[in-house]
Amino acid sequence: MKTKSIILSGLLLLGLGASTTSCEDMFTPENKLVTTDLAPQDTVYQMMGIVKDMQKIADRTILLGELRGDLIDINDHTPTALAEIANGLCNSDEAVSVANDYNRPADYYNVINSCNIYLAYVDSLLKTHGEYYYEPEIISAKTYRAWTYLELTKIYGQVPFTFDPVTTPQAAEQLAASTGNFYDMQQVCNKCIDDLLPYALLDRNHELQPFDYNSWRFKNKQGRFFFIPVRLMLAELYLWRGCVTHSKSDFVEAVRYYHDYLTFTNEELTTGTNRTYWTGVQFSNATPSGNYGAQFEYSGNNSTYQVIIPMDTIQYYGNYSDLRSVFCASPKNKNFALVNPSRRIREISQAQDNCVYVYNGPSDIDTVSAPRTSDQFSMARTAGGSIDPELLVGDLRLNSVYSNQAASQNTIMYHADYSEEEQTIKKYTDGRNRLYDDERQDFVGLYRTPIIYLHFAEALNYAGFPETAFAVLKYGLSESVLQDRTKISHDEYQRLSAIASYGFSGEYGNAAGWDRNRFRTRDMETGGFDAGGMSNYPPDGQRATQYGIHAFGSGDAFFNPNYYLPTDSSGIVEVPAVTMWLNEESTPEDSLEYDRQVEARTQALQTNEDWLTSDEVREKRQAALAKMILEEEALEGMFEGTRYYDLMRYALYTGDENFIATEVSKRKGAENAGTGELYNNFAGRQNWYLKLPKR
Repeated sequence: MKTKSIILSGLLLLGLGASTTSCEDMFTPENKLVTTDLAPQDTVYQMMGIVKDMQKIADRTILLGELRGDLIDINDHTPTALAEIANGLCNSDEAVSVANDYNRPADYYNVINSCNIYLAYVDSLLKTHGEYYYEPEIISAKTYRAWTYLELTKIYGQVPFTFDPVTTPQAAEQLAASTGNFYDMQQVCNKCIDDLLPYALLDRNHELQPFDYNSWRFKNKQGRFFFIPVRLMLAELYLWRGCVTHSKSDFVEAVRYYHDYLTFTNEELTTGTNRTYWTGVQFSNATPSGNYGAQFEYSGNNSTYQVIIPMDTIQYYGNYSDLRSVFCASPKNKNFALVNPSRRIREISQAQDNCVYVYNGPSDIDTVSAPRTSDQFSMARTAGGSIDPELLVGDLRLNSVYSNQAASQNTIMYHADYSEEEQTIKKYTDGRNRLYDDERQDFVGLYRTPIIYLHFAEALNYAGFPETAFAVLKYGLSESVLQDRTKISHDEYQRLSAIASYGFSGEYGNAAGWDRNRFRTRDMETGGFDAGGMSNYPPDGQRATQYGIHAFGSGDAFFNPNYYLPTDSSGIVEVPAVTMWLNEESTPEDSLEYDRQVEARTQALQTNEDWLTSDEVREKRQAALAKMILEEEALEGMFEGTRYYDLMRYALYTGDENFIATEVSKRKGAENAGTGELYNNFAGRQNWYLKLPKR
């Protein structure tokens, strides 16, 4: 018997218009539904229909997550709709405009209802050759639905929730009218976690996604990157739920799923080696080196994107991205970028200690910190103009992805109304310095590997593993680091090892574990590249395939003594040195003295470890590290649409309802913290969220 399936052409829509007291009118579904026999080609069309719905919310997802944070500032050319979002004017019931173009939850519900309809009518029990035929598509639809509900809840706080198709006006009115159908973050996570758990052990990261993930392409993009791996989605849901519930078990589950996603045999994902750095210590006449910007070129081998939304590049053919014309100078905006990096991201960057490790031989090793003031840098020249010396202070990632250069003379000569400066943010130019025509990018990124690792570090820290979380930042979470008791204490490693992988099916049943033989992230020991010493670092026989994320822009962080996990030293016992050594001429008294010194040293070390692993100290370290991770998320994720939600998770976990407002008020400088209209517009949990528009 053939199964019937509904192909969506008119979906659940949230009506926008004048505000009234009736919420029944929020939902206005168009009942234009077509049925067809479900054949394999129909499945492809349906899944691509969901992807097309995702395209409609791609830009908005980035902008709503970035404009409301502290790293972007508006300017005189920012459109009113974007300015209202950035200034928090859509957060209150007295909002200036509830009809803001970016405040359209209807498009998010299009994705959800497309998934609901597909899942309601697909034959989930159909088998061919012993395998469930539609399982890959079912997994993809459910992860899309979970991701979209999570996004909606991050934006609005409480949202109408249903897993049932909404295909009639009556069903829409019933959903909108019942307050019991409005779910908060915890409820949304509960439902989506339960929905995905049955598939967690089946998903081999990408292999169980629809289509042949190696050969199926869209505009040269591999099809596997269009879909969200279920273990990654579960990890995100557990992390968000944990920040609400403060449940250690939620964070432990997040740790488990991040670990299993990142370490799957033959699909391991490391932090990578894309970085920007000083090659020496002659700072005044040098410019930074490195390939940090290459990871934002999707077509390159260095790309770190793991999930993207593919986009059309011409409006006539479908949904295209306008992010380039928001963040960068282009012909469309007459070279006036619509937003700019804020003063705050400069402050965060400049506050970092950039360490250069100098190795001239076994007896000639040093660490040098780069200058901390801009007047110690000369104005290094580039092809398009000069580097702002402020951008060379501290962390170099902002300098690597942002430039503001003089426009060409031809541009100024023939376009008098164009800006004389051209801002470029490389994260939206495929890594290039500038755009020469009105090009549009053909994808919008949702997840990058370093960002996933930073979320992993959050989960590790909140689950009670601050040393391991800090290793993600400073060293890279490699096998050698996990085995190094000076970096990860015996107590923490033993507790960490108790978090067993869930394992997977078939030959990969024991794919991931915490022990040395199974933790499959590749090794980066002391920065060595090869046994021949073909680097400035001591050779160790291992090629570097990852760094601690802080090293991406703050130099050789793994050698930096000023970058450490903070600890109150009040309980530290001075460890005595062993000053005596035994030889064939030693007396029995010498032997007794040697034993006494060794015992004293051993006892001091044990006392220190007992103190460092106490609950009191661990909690202090967790609190300090949480802010370090938040700072690292700003440095690594700036302008990618993650900042506001990073602040939100921290605020949820700490219970500080004014934390977001305090951070956002720093946009024009830390001296503005806790003051002004920005603070007032975001203060209090009720003002974290946009208001659902009413009709």
